[in-house]
Parts: sequence; C-alpha cells; structure tokens
Amino acid sequence: MTKFDPTGHFAPHGMMAAPETRRLFSVLARRGGTARFVGGCVRDALLARELVDVDIACDLKPEATMAALKDAGIRVIPTGLQHGTITALINDYSYEVTTLRVDVTTDGRHADVAFTDNWLLDAKRRDFTFNALYADIDGTLYDPFHGEADLRIGKVRFIGVAEDRIAEDYLRILRFFRFFAHYGRPPIDPVGAEACRKGVMGLRDISSERIRDEMFKLLRAKSPAATIGDMIGFSVLPPILPELTNVARLRIVEWLETTALQDAAISIDPLRRMAALFMTDKSGDDAIAHAAQFARSLRLSNDEIERFSLMCVSHHLIDNEMDGQRIRRHLYHMGVSAFRDAVIMAWGTHATRSGRPKPGENRRWQDMLEMANGWQQPEFPVKGRDILQAKLVPAGPEMGRLLRRAEQYWLEHDMQPDHDMLMDYLAAYVADPSQEIK
Repeated sequence: MTKFDPTGHFAPHGMMAAPETRRLFSVLARRGGTARFVGGCVRDALLARELVDVDIACDLKPEATMAALKDAGIRVIPTGLQHGTITALINDYSYEVTTLRVDVTTDGRHADVAFTDNWLLDAKRRDFTFNALYADIDGTLYDPFHGEADLRIGKVRFIGVAEDRIAEDYLRILRFFRFFAHYGRPPIDPVGAEACRKGVMGLRDISSERIRDEMFKLLRAKSPAATIGDMIGFSVLPPILPELTNVARLRIVEWLETTALQDAAISIDPLRRMAALFMTDKSGDDAIAHAAQFARSLRLSNDEIERFSLMCVSHHLIDNEMDGQRIRRHLYHMGVSAFRDAVIMAWGTHATRSGRPKPGENRRWQDMLEMANGWQQPEFPVKGRDILQAKLVPAGPEMGRLLRRAEQYWLEHDMQPDHDMLMDYLAAYVADPSQEIK
C-alpha cells in the first residue's frame, strides 16, 4: 500500500514563505491540527514558477478550522463548508483551507464527501499524480503517487485507474488536456487520452459554463494548438465543440501573440484563440449568427459574444495590401481593439492558406498593427445642431440622412475636410443633390 511519508524537500517561495502564511499554519497547529500546502502551489513551487494562489489541506474539521482562525483574529469566509472549504483572509493574501476528505458518492458531476484525518485517502481522491503533492510549511514534500517525477518529465497521469477518476467527474477529461497544455511534454499519455476518448459523452452532462472555463484555461497556455490537435485526434473535442477545428490558424495566432509580435498591447487572449479555432461553412450575416449562437451556447457575456462574432468575420475585411486610407477608415469604424483583433485573425487566416510568407509580407501586417497603436480616433466635425442652425433641412429623418452623407464624404476624403468644408459641401448638396460634388 502506498505510504504517506516525506519524500523530499524544496525551498518555499513567494506567498508560501510569507509571514502571513506562517501565521496561518501556526494558528492551526496551536489548535492541534496539521496543515500542508497541496496541489497547484506545490507543483508550481517545484518548477520555480510564479505562485498564483495557495491551497492548504488540514486535518481539522471545518468548524474547528474556522474557530481557530476567528479566535486568532483572522477573517474567515465559509466558501464551501459542505465540501470542507473555508477562505482565510490575512492582509492582502487569500487562502483556501480544506479539510481532508473522501468521496462517498459521485455522479460524474458532483461528489458527496465525508471528512477524514487520513492524508493518503485525501490524496487518492485527487485527479492527477502531480496534483496530489503536499508540503509542510518548511518545504518537506509528500509525494504518494510519484507526481514529482511525472512533473519533471511532463507526464500528466491519472491517479489509479483513469476510467474510474473520469467517471467521478467527467470534467477531468478537459482538465487532463488543460494540464498537458500547461505542463506536458509530448507524447501525451496514451492510457489517459484513451480513457478520455471512452468517457467523452459524459461531458454532455457538464454545464456549458464549466466547459467554457476549462477551455479558456487551456487556451491560456503558451502554445495550446498541439494539445487541441490531440483533443481532435482522440475524438474528445468534436462531440462537444465541433466548430473548433482550425488548429492551423490557432498555431499562427499563438505564434503572433507569444513570439512574433513584441507588442505590449498584444498578449495571450483565450477568446481570440477560440475565434481562431472556430470554423463555419456559412458566410455574411449567417456566419455572424452562427458565431453568436456558438458563443451564447458557452454562456459568454454580451460583450464577449459581440467581440467573438466580430473576430470570426471581420478578418475578411482586412488584407495586407490595404493603403493607409483604407486602414484609417477601418480603424475609425472598428476602433483600435477590434481592428487589432481583425488584423491578427486575417494574418492567421492568410498564413494558413498561403503557406510561406512572401518577402515583406509579415512586415506589412505588422505595420498595420503599429498604425493601430498610434491611432487617435478623430471626431466627425459636423453635428445635427450645425445642420439645424444652417437651416439646411428640418429635424427628423432627413437630417440623419444628411449627416450620414457628410460622414461618407468625409471618409472618402480621408477625414481631412473640416467643419466649414463639410458645411459648404452639404449646402451645395442640398441645393442640387444630383450634382457630383468633389
């Protein structure tokens, strides 16, 4: 039987070594409890990565943990008492402290748990070997399933029988690929991947929000395209998100975001990467509707739905042969952020279709992005009140049509005409609409 004994030692850093963290451990120890770091913070500490958050496992019952912390003047929030989790707040730090537990029943989505003081049983209920790493406050490591070795070689491996772990929570299928995107090295573990393929239909009972969140976490990896390719190859992605197939374009977009473009305004963007993956056989308004429907199915916000839909179609408006006037016109209509998205998507689309870039081609795409960075949105010089004061037309639909005509003229002349020039143009146009006025 696997033992729960120390297996090594490392030097805690960042939040793990903060005085607030040592205080938390000390408070729980004085109450007779043993607390240990667990999961992601231990995993990332071993890799000398920046720590995002710190999770703590403790053998005290949740009520005892809360009482100990409150008695010490530490603010406590009962964030998930039914699962044994409380949140402790000390200065600017937030800690999730969870009582050791075992699964009593599982249905593929949720688990009913019982609390225990057995560290090994707590470890056995976890998903992957390197997520069942524990450490004392001094960095003494506990590794019951050889997770550190897997971590060092980039192997994502289920604890115990992969099919059993997946049946407990089908979202672990997406977590398997998500962790591989962030920590794995090829080849992917065939046993785990095959178990994911067999269990994929269980994802249909998982909420859209949970699927969306896992996909976004996966797409935040530096280079997720290869993992997405594995998900398609093992028939994991097509049954749940069949539109996400354009791996070639994703490869270009991730290269632009992380390597090619040294631009502070451009960074890893999971929504843009999802749009890069999106494929539709529709065009025009039907393509926009299809993209919006897909985004709504993942319960994206209204702003995200709009942005996603635009990214999926606006790249058709952009090409690297555009002159400055067309670029400025697009910037005026789209705004900087949407134009930047459109250029990156158009660049990715063009590169996947044309292959090796021609001399100077990438430089032209980059020039467009640099033009966007320096863009100052001009204000259209004419207002409705100007037309009313000049008594060109009365208020109403005709005034709106005249404003649109003036804006069209202004854009056709590269936004150069000023207020007086535009008013002269409108006066001449009202006097004789049939005359072509240049």
